[in-house]
Order: sequence, then structure tokens, then C-alpha cells
Amino acid sequence: MSGNWHYPALAATVSIVAVFVEQFSIIVVWFISLMFLFYRRRIAALPLMLSLLSTIFFYFYIPQLDVMLNPVNQPLNERRILSGQIISPINQTSEMISFTFQEKASPFSIAITYFHSGQDELKPLVELQFGAECTIDTLIELPNTATNPGQFDYAKFLKTKGIAYEATLSNLDDVNCRKTDGILHYIFQFRMQLLSYIDHHISEDAAVWVRALVLGDDSGIDDTTIDLFQRWGLSHLLAISGLHVGLVISMLYFIFIKMNVTTKETAHWIMMLGLPVYAILAGGEPSVWRACLMTLLVIVIMKLKWRINTTDVISMIFLLLILVNNTIIYHVGFQFSFSVTFGLLLSRRVIARDESRIRQLLWISFVAQMTILPLQFYYFYTFQPLSLLLNVIIVPYFTLFVIPTMFILLITSPISLLQSFFDHSFVTIHSIFINFLEIIDHYFNYPFVIGPLSVLAILMYYLTFIRFMQFIERKKQATAFYYGFLLVVILVSDASRPYFSPWGSVTMLDVGQGDAFVIEMPYRKGVIMIDAGATFSFNDQKATNSVFKQVIKPFLHAKGISSIDTIFISHEDTDHMGSIPFILHDFTVKSIIISDFYDQGNLPVSNSKINLYRVKRGDTIKMKNLVFHVLSPTNDKSSPNENSLVLYTELGGKKWLFTGDISKDEEAEIIHTYPNLTVDVLKIAHHGSQTSSDKQMLDQLKPDIGLISVGKNNTYGHPAREVIQLLESHDMSILRTDRHGAVQYHFKANKGTFFQVLP
Repeated sequence: MSGNWHYPALAATVSIVAVFVEQFSIIVVWFISLMFLFYRRRIAALPLMLSLLSTIFFYFYIPQLDVMLNPVNQPLNERRILSGQIISPINQTSEMISFTFQEKASPFSIAITYFHSGQDELKPLVELQFGAECTIDTLIELPNTATNPGQFDYAKFLKTKGIAYEATLSNLDDVNCRKTDGILHYIFQFRMQLLSYIDHHISEDAAVWVRALVLGDDSGIDDTTIDLFQRWGLSHLLAISGLHVGLVISMLYFIFIKMNVTTKETAHWIMMLGLPVYAILAGGEPSVWRACLMTLLVIVIMKLKWRINTTDVISMIFLLLILVNNTIIYHVGFQFSFSVTFGLLLSRRVIARDESRIRQLLWISFVAQMTILPLQFYYFYTFQPLSLLLNVIIVPYFTLFVIPTMFILLITSPISLLQSFFDHSFVTIHSIFINFLEIIDHYFNYPFVIGPLSVLAILMYYLTFIRFMQFIERKKQATAFYYGFLLVVILVSDASRPYFSPWGSVTMLDVGQGDAFVIEMPYRKGVIMIDAGATFSFNDQKATNSVFKQVIKPFLHAKGISSIDTIFISHEDTDHMGSIPFILHDFTVKSIIISDFYDQGNLPVSNSKINLYRVKRGDTIKMKNLVFHVLSPTNDKSSPNENSLVLYTELGGKKWLFTGDISKDEEAEIIHTYPNLTVDVLKIAHHGSQTSSDKQMLDQLKPDIGLISVGKNNTYGHPAREVIQLLESHDMSILRTDRHGAVQYHFKANKGTFFQVLP
């Protein structure tokens, strides 16, 4: 099997893809391909048999996220006493503690959280530790699932960790634990002590980086920096990876062997015993385990004098990790780590033959970025083309300066004079680096936004990229160029799908207690938004960016949208326009339309490049194949709600009326002014408040569908029971974001269908 372990690993990958896309036909094609290779004597009998067994085994071994851990017969939303064991380290911050709890005789785990008031409160809780047997009196709930397309799905994320429920403790007296001894407990306890030691002996500005890059705890790095690194494809530098482990191994090798502290044999045993411990201390991420296990396996192979190449080693580790944890394949870090590793292994000859260190770094950056590009688009929908060059600069900076300095700061911390010198030097240099990155971000932030690639495009991309690198290795530059061009064609073709699609959509996003509608025209002839609400901070009453970051931006990026033709703002309340400034900062917006009576002091537009139009009743806005008629307001009512824009349009074979937050008086004016007006889809005004939705208006309009954008369990009592009863008495189908999540109408020509995110 020497030199052939990549076949079983590839077989496992094929099975994973087949499970992921629910297409057994992929397995059939793979079997035919294997038999063809065997027929052509490109694969021997033993690798063939192992590959077939690997395919069948992993196809049934890998769970589907949508059906795995489907909770049944578990009482929810009522207090009960849980009996079981803590199966994770205790994560503790300045605001909360959290851990994972495994109930006895249950296949499901529970994520437990407690928000504390200070460290003094936690001092008596010494028995709360990994492995402790506990009883917990609490209320268990299902985790929040994504209610919008493109939104981060917390429930799905927990499922990848085998967690089906969550619970928030109200009091520490509800927890009773019995301490247990075990090596993992002592390792996790040492980790917590080490984190506390770092906080007390290293400056705050440096400590957050030491915690992140030595122990895998990035909770101290501010969100702005994390977002900055993520935008530029540098997030891998904030997580402990094979790079960090490689540096640790190099330092240990230098200390033990080069400085003649121990023999090579003893050094090998120290690394074999120490690396698994460090993997746990560093947070146990897949990339850390991959690097540590690879090193351990290489040492074992050397001792046993086996002849196994590096590709075999990484293939074995790949299979081992999946066997130990069958949900690890859904971990993004696992996918990125192994993709880059395999990519660099396949390109090692191309990289090694170049004598220039700079060009080698360019090759490494290029191969790494090109390998993860489909995954980057699939999970994050965007890609920074300049990140290829930026990685060439920043990866060496982290490799040669930042990561070694982190370990130096930790080692020299008992010697105050040395530690102070290194601490001050790091903070000074690193602040210059962060400023440099912010300047780059300010002037060169032009990402490609194309949305997730299709599975077919991803498959074609990787097959083409492998051929591209093969011809580069053979120095057939002309043929390699054609395959490189084909890579571009694959990406551009997949990204262009919306521009060739006859389908359009209207989406009512679930933004909580607020409004946000997105209209996508067929063939991407226009993208229009009607309102973009936000929540506000209770401290200063200003709009926060949480709705934009968690809902609106991910949705638009998932659709491959980076430019918006027009935004209608119904009125100036935060729940209708609070996210507009954030949209203007991150997206190209061509025009904004407001009413004649919109408060001048609340205008979100400061960019002269954006066209601002004011409209009133009787105005018509034409946008290619779409026409909006303004039905209100006609005069200033001295109230933002009553001055709301009311828009009528015909789209996808239906007549739509968007009503903002108008009251019954404005509704009466509209039906009086337009006595023949009827609609199919009515946006229920003011989130279903009693002040709106008059019976006479419903009698005239005769709508079939009522859309209510409203926050779950909101304090306003929206929608009012009387309004719901009135809508039901008019035989209307009611779709509301608090129960159905985002609601979408997909249409082609004059026919369409409504869909909801939540069942």
C-alpha cells in the first residue's frame, strides 16, 4: 500500500461529497472510475479493495446534518433536573462561563451557559470541571436556527459538535457537581491557569495575541480586527494551525538537539508525549491535531524504518480523524486545513525547484489561496484578489516575528526586564502592522462577491486546478495557460448564473422588529430594497450593525449581490432605515428614494455619488421592467409613521402594496383616492399594530396574502390579536417573520410561489 493511501482517502472524500449533496450517483461514477483504473492497471488490487471498502463504509458512517441528532421525546421549555457529565473544558470570560454537558443514557449533548456578575461569584465553583459528574436544574431549549438565507446557523453549528440543545443557568445553586480525577481535567485546569497567568504578567495589548496564538483563545481580540482579517483571507493566522505547530517543533528540536540538551532519541519521545498535550492546550482544533498527528506518525515511521511518503501520512491522518469523529468533516477549519495541505503536497516539486525564496513564498501563497478558493466562496461568498499578494507579506511577518515573539513573551514573563522589552517591542511593531492593514483595507477593499459556488463548479474547479499544476510541473506553460484560463471560465460562468436566470424573487427578511425587503429582477436586471431596519443600542439609542452583519449582508453576499440599484426608505425610524448607513459603507448603492416629508436631519446619505430622490403621491418610478407607483404621502402629517412611503407595483404576476407604518387614517385616504385599487399581496402596516389594517381597506383591496415583518416575542404585542383575526376573516394567508422566518416569492414571468425558511 505504500504510495497508495491517497486512494482510500479520496474514496472517503467522494463518500462525504455524496452524503453532503445527497447524490448516490456520485458513488456509482466513482466505482466505475476505480474499475476503469484497475482495468488500465493504474491501480493495484489491494488499493482497489481498500478504496471500495472505504467508499461503502464512509457513505454509511458520515451523518447528514439535516437529519442527524434530530431531537425526539425531550421535554422543552420546562424545568427539569439533568444528570450527567461535563464533557468539555470550562470556557470562562469576563461575562460568562460555558461548557458542554452529556446527559446519562442520551445521545444528545447540551450547551450550558451562565452569565456571571464577577470573578468572586465563581470562586466557590471549583468542582465545575471537565469530567465532573453533575446534576443541573435548568430549562433546556432548542438552539436558534437560521431564519434567513445566508445567515449563520447556530443550531447547525452545534450539531457538528454533537450538541442538540442549549440551556442558560439562572443561578449557580442550580448546579451540583462531584469532582473527578483524570489527566484531561489536569490539562484543562493547567490551561485555565496559564490563561490567567498570561493576563496578569503580560500587557493587555500583547496578552490577547499570546492567548490566541499560543493557547487558541481569540476571545480577547476585538471584533474589528477579526473582521479585518476575515475580509482579507487572513483568518487562518488568528487560529493555531500547522504553521504554529511547526514552529513549536522547530523550537523544541533546536533546544533539545542543536543545543545538546538531550539525545535525538529522547527528544523524539518528548515530542511524542508533549505534542498531544499541546494539541489539547491549544484548543484541539482540527488543524492542530493534523499537524501534531502528522509529526507523531512521521516519528513512529522513522523508528520503525517504514518507507511511507508524506502523501500517505496525511491520507492516514485524514482517515483517522474522521474515524474518531464522524462530524469533523463539517468543521470548516478541517476542510481548509486538509485542502491546503494536499494542495501544497501536490505542488511541492514546483515550489521546491524554484531557487528564489521570494518566488517560493509566492508559489505557496498562490497554491494555498487557489486551493481554498471554492471553499472561500462556498462559506463566505467573497474573495479578496489582493489577498494573494498580502499573504506573501503577512505570513512571513507572523512566521518570523509574531508567533516566535508570543512564545518568547511567555518564556521570559518571569524576568520582568526582558519581558517588558519584548512586550513593548511587539506592541509597537504590531500596532504599525495593524495600521498598515487598515490602510490597505481602506483604499483597496474591492472583493469579488459571487455567492456560493455550485457543487458541480467546485468539482470541475479542483479537477482543472490539478491538471493546471501538473502541466506547470512538466514545464508545459502553454497547456497550463489554457487550464488556467479554464479555471477563470468556470468561476465566471458559475458567478454569472443570476444574469442568465429567468427567475426573480421578492424576499421579506427576518430582521426582528423591523422591515427589510429585497427585490431581485430576472436576469439580474435590478436589485431593489425597500427599507433596511436595525436594532438600537439602549445606551445611546443609536442603530447597531448587528442586523446588517448577521442578516442583510450575508443574505446579499449569498446572492452574489455587491451593488444595489435603488433603496426605498419608507420613513426615518430606526426599525426601517437603521442599517442603511452600513449598507452604504459596504455596498455600491446607485440611488435612494424617500418621501418629500422625510426629516432632513435623518438623511443617511453623505456621498454625493448616490442619487437622492424625493417623491410624493402620484409620482411614478420606472426601473427597466418594473414600475413603482407612490400612493402616499401627499402632505406632511408631522409624524414619521404617517409620512411613510406607500408603494404599489406589479411583479411576478401579482399586485403588491408596501405600506410602511401608516395608520388607519392614511389607509382611508388611499382607498378614497384610489377606489378601484386591489392587490394580491399586502405588507401589513406597522408590523400588525392595532393602529393600522382597517376593515374598509381590506374590504376594498381584497388581498390574498398578508406579509407581517415582526420580531419574535416583541414587547409591543405585534401583531395585535384583533388584526390577525381581521385578516383571517378576510381569508388571507398570513406569512410572518416571527414564525416563518424570511419569506420569499420566487417567480418566473407571471407565475410564482411563496416559500418560508422555517417549517
